[in-house]
Amino acid sequence: MRDRRQGRTILVVLAIITAAALFVFLGQIFAQDEMPPEAAPGMEPGGPGGPEAGMMLEPGMMGGAGMGMGMGGRGGAPLQWSEQEMPEELRKTYDEFLAETGLPRALIPDVYLEDDEGNPREYTINQWQQLQRIYQSRRITEAGAAEVGRPGYGLATRITREMAVKQKELDAVRYLYEFGLDSFTFEIGYPQVSHADIRPGATTVPVQVGVIMRVRPGVAQRYPSLVYRKLRPFDNYGEDRQLFRIVDYEGGMWNPKEVWLWNGAVSEWNSLWSGNSIRLTLYDVGGDRIVSGTQSAGHTGGICAKLVYPDDLNYAPIHETIIPPQDNAFEGGHLNLDYQKGWYYNFSFNIPVAQLAALDRAEAVLIGSGGVEGSRGATQAPPPSTIFEGESSRAATQAGAGQAMDTARTNLPMMQMQIAPGFY
Repeated sequence: MRDRRQGRTILVVLAIITAAALFVFLGQIFAQDEMPPEAAPGMEPGGPGGPEAGMMLEPGMMGGAGMGMGMGGRGGAPLQWSEQEMPEELRKTYDEFLAETGLPRALIPDVYLEDDEGNPREYTINQWQQLQRIYQSRRITEAGAAEVGRPGYGLATRITREMAVKQKELDAVRYLYEFGLDSFTFEIGYPQVSHADIRPGATTVPVQVGVIMRVRPGVAQRYPSLVYRKLRPFDNYGEDRQLFRIVDYEGGMWNPKEVWLWNGAVSEWNSLWSGNSIRLTLYDVGGDRIVSGTQSAGHTGGICAKLVYPDDLNYAPIHETIIPPQDNAFEGGHLNLDYQKGWYYNFSFNIPVAQLAALDRAEAVLIGSGGVEGSRGATQAPPPSTIFEGESSRAATQAGAGQAMDTARTNLPMMQMQIAPGFY
């Protein structure tokens, strides 16, 4: 009997609690229906109940047509924010917000962009960021303001991003290429003439000039490492990607490394370096060009490995294939080719004997793809004073020496110093 009484008591208590909860719930519903529309919080653009409070939903979003957060904006009307204005120095138009942040324009409804008179609305940067976040999935294209489709927009976005990444990859390759064009030095050999080409009455004679290109000191350690660091962010597997091999110097030792690059970037790298050429120009005493010639530099896409391991220039019997027996430099001395590494080029010119007598200096330049000039090497011309010295230049020199002598005679005794014998 006691168990039955306890069960009935529990049922009565549960029924009372259920009735009370139902009464409170219905009371809240009736109280909300009686609330006037203007009393709903966060309904007017520009106030603290605006984007910062997350009260910026277009009618029909997140709650059905005409229902937003807080039960505001019924009947299909746009949500409004509070009447409180933010300080003027904190407010800006949507165009100013886009210019400051660099974000793409979103398809934000006009009710948030313009007031009733058509003037641009001004909100804070936080309010614009909330609007941008809500409507960023519907961006305006340059062609018009139509909404984009869901599958098409996603596909176009992925394609656009991949195109941008591949363009950055190409830009990095071109930057590294132009940076690497200044990695070499030149030495110019003495002009050589074959005895078999010297004949009585000849007006021109074939002249051969050898040019040696070597790697600048330290480039083999720095440049391949720069290439690896610059291209490593693009390392990624893919059906249109391939291995790009680099030999760099890190930790006191040579390290072969690999990165997966886009096929187009690797092709661009190979094409740029293969387009290099060497231009040799001979000048007379007056600095005028006598003759000029160009030939391929012999570079390939494996330039990083060649910087570390250039070809041998030795002309010992085992290597006596590309180096002439003469080892003289253009300005005298020897090129010292034994056990040297680099590239050798042999230029041949037909020069009139009269112009050959005026040959004074030479210049070699590395010409990159597109005409970009890189490393340069030239022989030293004599000082202009030894080439052209007229009466006016001699008189100016003597006047300067006389003025220096007068200054010394005046100032040195005042400094308690004497002019030593033999001072001119």
